[in-house]
Amino acid sequence: MIVSRKISVQAATALLAAFAAVVLLAALPSPAAAADWSLPATDLSDGPANNAFGAQVAVAVDGATTVVWARWDGSNYIVQASTRAAGSSTFGGAVDLSAAGRDALGAQLAVAVNGATTVVWRRWDGSNYIVQASTRPAGSSTFGGAVDLSTAGQDAESQQVAIAADGATTVVWRRWNGSNVIVQASTRPAGSSTFGGAVDLSAAGRNAFDPQVAVAADGATTVVWRRDDGSNFIVQASTRAAGSGSGTFGAAQDLSASGRDTAAPQVAVAVDGVTTVVWSSWNGVNSIVQARTRPAGSGTFDVAEDLSAAGQDALGPQVAVAADGATTVAWSRNNGVDGRIVQARTRPAGSGTFGVAENLSATGQNADHLQVAVAVDGAITVVWYRWNGSDFIVQASTRAAGPGTFGAAENLSATGQWASAPQVAVGV
Repeated sequence: MIVSRKISVQAATALLAAFAAVVLLAALPSPAAAADWSLPATDLSDGPANNAFGAQVAVAVDGATTVVWARWDGSNYIVQASTRAAGSSTFGGAVDLSAAGRDALGAQLAVAVNGATTVVWRRWDGSNYIVQASTRPAGSSTFGGAVDLSTAGQDAESQQVAIAADGATTVVWRRWNGSNVIVQASTRPAGSSTFGGAVDLSAAGRNAFDPQVAVAADGATTVVWRRDDGSNFIVQASTRAAGSGSGTFGAAQDLSASGRDTAAPQVAVAVDGVTTVVWSSWNGVNSIVQARTRPAGSGTFDVAEDLSAAGQDALGPQVAVAADGATTVAWSRNNGVDGRIVQARTRPAGSGTFGVAENLSATGQNADHLQVAVAVDGAITVVWYRWNGSDFIVQASTRAAGPGTFGAAENLSATGQWASAPQVAVGV
């Protein structure tokens, strides 16, 4: 006997944060003092029979919210999108972004200051996966046709996208070059409708994985990944300085210490250009979360700082930066007794030191796959999913702007059904 569980994309609206998940999705019109969630969630993906998963969400400056996901159309997975216009409480119908006939997966999106939205994904071309992109111009309600970013002939995947304040758009991915997996990038300059050719960021000769990209207010773009150094996977970074040509990234810098494996690098950039990179690193006994920070105007990262306590594994770090520079890092850590709990530390604006770790999820059941976002006023929302003994449910905790602590965890998804893979984004 085969038992099937229908997976759909749903949405619920909050006053403070925008959140996307395989089964639950919340979206935000604008920051507010309260953090009330409008529940229950509503469906975004079409049809009761076909699975939809991998939802991602982004919020424009005016509050317009766009969600993308992959959905089975009966023959293949296609990338779809739904948008709630600024000032509206209702999401529009799902629209197809990828062409039918072949699988398209792993959708990611970013929104420019003027509202232009770019979605990237990987699609099977009959021989390999290639990275594609589609853009909805500012003021338009329609996405343009898909364009190929990676070169055909070898698999490309793990695509990510970021947009500078002037609209310059950078997409990164990893691609097999025939001998190794390397990290590549392509940039569409401000005011252009065309992406430039792919450039290699990681050195050839060894495999590189997990690219992530973030853009500073002045357009400086930082990409991080992890690469095999012959013994371990170490975190590296490359930066394209503000005003540099679209293909001019600097040489890769090693961020993590040699001799220890790393995982899950993430990067975030403050308005003033302060750049924070986080990852989990094996210390010989356990995995701990570490961070390195590059001050504004500097080309050098400060020494690595341990954020999670030693003694138990800490994994899956996420980082977000508020408009004033306050930086929050969250992760999931084994509590040594009965499961994994979500923790967070914040470095206040103007400070060089992270505060003490706070437990956000309750003990007793595993909590994992967290995401974090910061509102323009500094309010911080962390979302995750947690086993309640019967099902996985999505939860959230918010710390209001200013000094204080995170509030009690709130259930966002309905009990009795599995919900997973949460995402969070905050509007202006």
